[in-house]
Amino acid sequence: MKKDVKFEEVLLSLGQEMTNLLVKRGSSFEDAEDAVSQTYLTIFSILPEITQDNLRPWFFRVSFNNYINIYRKKRREQGFVHNYHVFQSDFSEEHSKLFELIDSLTAEEQELILLKYFYQLSYSDISNLLGISIENVRKKLYRSRKKLKKSLED
Repeated sequence: MKKDVKFEEVLLSLGQEMTNLLVKRGSSFEDAEDAVSQTYLTIFSILPEITQDNLRPWFFRVSFNNYINIYRKKRREQGFVHNYHVFQSDFSEEHSKLFELIDSLTAEEQELILLKYFYQLSYSDISNLLGISIENVRKKLYRSRKKLKKSLED
Protein backbone atom coordinates (compact mmCIF):
# COMPACT_ATOMS: atom_id res chain seq x y z
CA MET A 1 0.00 0.00 0.00
CA LYS A 2 1.18 3.49 -0.67
CA LYS A 3 1.76 5.64 2.37
CA ASP A 4 -0.33 8.52 1.09
CA VAL A 5 -3.39 6.31 0.48
CA LYS A 6 -5.79 6.04 3.39
CA PHE A 7 -6.69 2.67 4.86
CA GLU A 8 -10.40 3.29 4.18
CA GLU A 9 -9.70 3.93 0.49
CA VAL A 10 -7.76 0.69 0.25
CA LEU A 11 -10.63 -1.22 1.88
CA LEU A 12 -13.19 0.35 -0.44
CA SER A 13 -11.03 -0.46 -3.44
CA LEU A 14 -10.64 -4.09 -2.33
CA GLY A 15 -14.39 -4.32 -1.73
CA GLN A 16 -15.20 -3.03 -5.19
CA GLU A 17 -12.62 -5.34 -6.78
CA MET A 18 -13.98 -8.40 -4.95
CA THR A 19 -17.59 -7.49 -5.77
CA ASN A 20 -16.71 -7.15 -9.45
CA LEU A 21 -14.80 -10.44 -9.40
CA LEU A 22 -17.70 -12.34 -7.81
CA VAL A 23 -20.21 -10.82 -10.25
CA LYS A 24 -17.92 -11.62 -13.16
CA ARG A 25 -17.79 -15.23 -11.99
CA GLY A 26 -21.58 -15.64 -11.84
CA SER A 27 -22.68 -14.27 -8.50
CA SER A 28 -25.60 -11.90 -8.27
CA PHE A 29 -24.60 -8.34 -7.44
CA GLU A 30 -26.56 -8.50 -4.17
CA ASP A 31 -24.83 -11.70 -3.04
CA ALA A 32 -21.42 -10.27 -3.89
CA GLU A 33 -22.19 -7.11 -1.92
CA ASP A 34 -23.42 -9.19 1.03
CA ALA A 35 -20.21 -11.23 1.05
CA VAL A 36 -18.05 -8.09 0.97
CA SER A 37 -20.18 -6.43 3.67
CA GLN A 38 -19.68 -9.40 5.95
CA THR A 39 -15.95 -9.15 5.27
CA TYR A 40 -15.99 -5.50 6.36
CA LEU A 41 -17.68 -6.52 9.61
CA THR A 42 -15.05 -9.18 10.18
CA ILE A 43 -12.12 -6.91 9.40
CA PHE A 44 -12.96 -4.49 12.19
CA SER A 45 -13.02 -7.28 14.76
CA ILE A 46 -9.46 -8.38 13.92
CA LEU A 47 -8.02 -5.06 12.77
CA PRO A 48 -4.86 -5.14 14.92
CA GLU A 49 -3.80 -8.52 13.45
CA ILE A 50 -3.93 -7.40 9.82
CA THR A 51 -0.76 -6.11 8.26
CA GLN A 52 -0.14 -4.34 5.01
CA ASP A 53 1.27 -7.53 3.48
CA ASN A 54 -1.61 -9.84 4.30
CA LEU A 55 -4.58 -7.47 3.84
CA ARG A 56 -5.32 -8.25 0.19
CA PRO A 57 -5.09 -12.07 0.38
CA TRP A 58 -6.98 -12.08 3.65
CA PHE A 59 -9.74 -9.84 2.27
CA PHE A 60 -10.18 -12.01 -0.84
CA ARG A 61 -10.14 -15.23 1.17
CA VAL A 62 -12.71 -14.06 3.72
CA SER A 63 -14.95 -12.56 1.02
CA PHE A 64 -14.77 -15.78 -0.99
CA ASN A 65 -15.67 -17.84 2.10
CA ASN A 66 -18.55 -15.49 2.90
CA TYR A 67 -19.84 -15.85 -0.64
CA ILE A 68 -19.63 -19.65 -0.39
CA ASN A 69 -21.65 -19.53 2.84
CA ILE A 70 -24.28 -17.32 1.22
CA TYR A 71 -24.44 -19.61 -1.80
CA ARG A 72 -24.83 -22.72 0.38
CA LYS A 73 -27.58 -21.10 2.41
CA LYS A 74 -29.50 -20.13 -0.73
CA ARG A 75 -29.02 -23.58 -2.19
CA ARG A 76 -30.49 -25.16 0.93
CA GLU A 77 -33.43 -22.76 0.86
CA GLN A 78 -34.25 -23.39 -2.79
CA GLY A 79 -33.92 -27.13 -2.53
CA PHE A 80 -31.35 -29.35 -4.13
CA VAL A 81 -33.71 -30.96 -6.65
CA HIS A 82 -34.77 -27.67 -8.24
CA ASN A 83 -31.17 -26.52 -8.61
CA TYR A 84 -30.11 -29.84 -10.07
CA HIS A 85 -32.71 -29.67 -12.86
CA VAL A 86 -31.83 -26.06 -13.72
CA PHE A 87 -28.17 -26.97 -13.69
CA GLN A 88 -28.78 -29.97 -15.95
CA SER A 89 -30.68 -27.90 -18.50
CA ASP A 90 -27.94 -25.24 -18.65
CA PHE A 91 -25.09 -27.61 -19.34
CA SER A 92 -24.51 -30.47 -21.70
CA GLU A 93 -24.11 -34.01 -20.45
CA GLU A 94 -20.32 -33.72 -20.68
CA HIS A 95 -20.26 -30.66 -18.45
CA SER A 96 -22.53 -32.25 -15.89
CA LYS A 97 -20.30 -35.34 -15.77
CA LEU A 98 -17.25 -33.13 -15.23
CA PHE A 99 -18.99 -31.28 -12.39
CA GLU A 100 -20.01 -34.60 -10.83
CA LEU A 101 -16.38 -35.71 -10.98
CA ILE A 102 -15.27 -32.45 -9.37
CA ASP A 103 -17.84 -33.02 -6.63
CA SER A 104 -16.23 -36.40 -5.96
CA LEU A 105 -12.91 -34.72 -5.06
CA THR A 106 -12.01 -33.72 -1.53
CA ALA A 107 -12.98 -30.22 -0.38
CA GLU A 108 -9.37 -29.04 -0.69
CA GLU A 109 -9.04 -30.39 -4.22
CA GLN A 110 -12.36 -28.83 -5.25
CA GLU A 111 -11.27 -25.49 -3.85
CA LEU A 112 -7.99 -25.59 -5.77
CA ILE A 113 -9.71 -26.51 -9.03
CA LEU A 114 -12.31 -23.76 -8.60
CA LEU A 115 -9.77 -21.11 -7.67
CA LYS A 116 -7.53 -21.96 -10.62
CA TYR A 117 -10.00 -22.69 -13.40
CA PHE A 118 -13.27 -21.03 -12.41
CA TYR A 119 -11.90 -17.89 -10.76
CA GLN A 120 -8.78 -17.98 -12.94
CA LEU A 121 -6.41 -17.02 -10.15
CA SER A 122 -2.67 -17.39 -10.57
CA TYR A 123 -0.60 -19.86 -8.58
CA SER A 124 0.72 -16.92 -6.59
CA ASP A 125 -2.77 -15.66 -5.72
CA ILE A 126 -3.91 -19.13 -4.72
CA SER A 127 -0.78 -19.51 -2.62
CA ASN A 128 -1.54 -16.26 -0.79
CA LEU A 129 -5.20 -17.13 -0.29
CA LEU A 130 -4.56 -20.59 1.09
CA GLY A 131 -1.36 -19.78 2.94
CA ILE A 132 0.68 -22.49 1.25
CA SER A 133 3.72 -22.33 -1.00
CA ILE A 134 3.41 -21.88 -4.76
CA GLU A 135 5.13 -25.21 -5.31
CA ASN A 136 2.61 -26.88 -3.00
CA VAL A 137 -0.23 -25.33 -5.01
CA ARG A 138 1.28 -26.69 -8.23
CA LYS A 139 1.71 -30.18 -6.79
CA LYS A 140 -1.80 -30.33 -5.36
CA LEU A 141 -3.34 -29.03 -8.58
CA TYR A 142 -1.35 -31.57 -10.60
CA ARG A 143 -2.57 -34.38 -8.36
CA SER A 144 -6.16 -33.12 -8.52
CA ARG A 145 -6.07 -32.91 -12.33
CA LYS A 146 -4.54 -36.37 -12.50
CA LYS A 147 -7.29 -37.72 -10.25
CA LEU A 148 -9.95 -36.06 -12.43
CA LYS A 149 -8.40 -37.47 -15.59
CA LYS A 150 -8.33 -40.97 -14.14
CA SER A 151 -11.97 -40.69 -13.04
CA LEU A 152 -12.95 -39.38 -16.46
CA GLU A 153 -11.25 -42.27 -18.22
CA ASP A 154 -13.00 -44.88 -16.02
